[in-house]
Amino acid sequence: NYGQLLGDDLFWKALRLSLVFTASVVALELVLGFFVASLLDRRMRGVGLLRTLFIIPVFASPVAMGLTWRYMFQPSYGLVNDLLERLGLPTVNWLASPDWALPAVVIADVWQWTPFVALILLAGMQSVSPEVAEASQLDGLGPWQHLRRMVLPMIAPVVVVVALIRLIDAFKTFDLIYIVTRGGPGTATYTLPLHAYATGFSSFLMGQSAAIAWLLVIVVNALTIVFLRVLAREQG
Repeated sequence: NYGQLLGDDLFWKALRLSLVFTASVVALELVLGFFVASLLDRRMRGVGLLRTLFIIPVFASPVAMGLTWRYMFQPSYGLVNDLLERLGLPTVNWLASPDWALPAVVIADVWQWTPFVALILLAGMQSVSPEVAEASQLDGLGPWQHLRRMVLPMIAPVVVVVALIRLIDAFKTFDLIYIVTRGGPGTATYTLPLHAYATGFSSFLMGQSAAIAWLLVIVVNALTIVFLRVLAREQG
């Protein structure tokens, strides 16, 4: 089973798409999450309610979320193309284009999980002593310099942990991609979890499907070891 998989071009494409999808969503969610967390890390009226509303997408069912985004990406009546038209931009046939199908799934995942990343980073930011901000002001650092030079190095372990959590979850994402694109068009969004599902439940090759699942475990463990070493180095 393992030998057949390693000689299968479709397996290698599915692995590559899984890595591209995982790297894209984790990078975008960390950047956007850090930006949103910095906006929420301040005292202002109604910020508690804003934080509560902001976390709602995380609690939505992946199936419901996938169906919602599938309708939103429809070329004729979807909300996304309607917004593009209003902005004077060209519309895109998101789910039927091999070039845009994967970015469409990335957008859906980033929309759902960026609030989770932002709230974890916000908790890390609020653990930083107020004396650090006072020292930054005395040194003449601006808000952006304070975040980049002072806050970000101090919450680096938190960043590594939330990146590891999202990396593991994104690499094994199945339901969202299956609902939105079914792995298509063609094999444009045919990631490794979808390959395991199709091999086992469409082709009924349970041995190869189990081998794919074990390879998923191996890749996730390898990535986890890398992140844990980075975390140990940051804490050291």
